[in-house]
Amino acid sequence: MRSSLFLSSLITLSAAATSGALAQNLVQNGNFNQTSYVFNNQFGTAWTQTTMQGVTGWTGNGGYDLYFFSGTATTDSANTQYDSGYNTGSEKLDGTATFTGSSPNGDNFVALDGDPSVGGGGGLSQMINGLTVGTKYTLSFVWAASQLQSKTGQTTEDLQVSLGGQIFATTPTVTNPSNSFTGWFTQAYTFTATSTQELLSFLSQGSPSGEPPIALLTDVSVTKVPEPGTLTVLGAGLAGLMAVRRRCKGHRRSP
Repeated sequence: MRSSLFLSSLITLSAAATSGALAQNLVQNGNFNQTSYVFNNQFGTAWTQTTMQGVTGWTGNGGYDLYFFSGTATTDSANTQYDSGYNTGSEKLDGTATFTGSSPNGDNFVALDGDPSVGGGGGLSQMINGLTVGTKYTLSFVWAASQLQSKTGQTTEDLQVSLGGQIFATTPTVTNPSNSFTGWFTQAYTFTATSTQELLSFLSQGSPSGEPPIALLTDVSVTKVPEPGTLTVLGAGLAGLMAVRRRCKGHRRSP
């Protein structure tokens, strides 16, 4: 009976520590699944359409941004100011053996134009609220380099990340052969909050102008880095659970 009570206490302790370690994502709609669009679409520009900011929680910066539903990016063209009609093919992404228009987790994603001559390049931003000054956070996201089917030529691409209007990090620059796809990358950076809210921005940067290089982005998160004490409690709880299980097995084997 005592062993059962002890085991129950350890389970409760470990559950509490685990819930503390699994911090809340402060990014709204980090997987881009919330949208007012019903098909792939251009957003966040001065293009005269009814809904220019149709991606919940995010604001386009006036460059060339495209929104794609996962699984459709290589088959359904985005409706844009440069496309004479929906699904004509000019604003799809190139498909390859490793890219059929889907993201790794099946979430929707944005495609940001890396050509600075088009509205300063593709970019988007979101105000992150609920930060605690002096606390460390992890910023992570999934990205890739791709190309529009209407363009040809080798390109280079990276994503510039800013916090509070200041450049915070830049992803490694990748080279993408003509009509190709680099594969998905996961990036993670740690920062210490200096304010209770920060403007998080992504800017696509690439070369050469006119190709254009395209950066794909999805699964953005900002989570609190677990405090050492939380991890210690979690470890102790798990170690205790293992010890009790071994002890219980020993009792059952005794004659």
